[in-house]
Amino acid sequence: MHELTAANRLLEAALEAASERNAGRIDRLTVELGTATHLTADQLRFCLDAITEGTAAAEATVEFDRVEPAGACECGWSGPTEPIDGVVPDAPSLRCPDCGRRLSLRAGRECRLSAIEIPERTETEQ
Repeated sequence: MHELTAANRLLEAALEAASERNAGRIDRLTVELGTATHLTADQLRFCLDAITEGTAAAEATVEFDRVEPAGACECGWSGPTEPIDGVVPDAPSLRCPDCGRRLSLRAGRECRLSAIEIPERTETEQ
């Protein structure tokens, strides 16, 4: 299950970051999610809800920042890609609109933890 593997990696990164800051609780996770991954926020949220129980992230809210696909070509063209009509939603065309060569996808495949929010430490906790 691809979604569960991705959720596990996100949770591991969040727990490691919280541990480095001696935080016993994570209030919010922010995830960059590229549309070319074909993962949905709902799928990842469901998996995260299932695996965070009993962890510092058990009560965390999860926010997703959508990353649209962008590509670059050897001919010098770069920019957002167009979706391919009639296939999986959000599947980016990897053909250069200028010369027709294959593009290198520069954005849109992200599935990474970009931030966590932890409670502020009081002076007695420092």
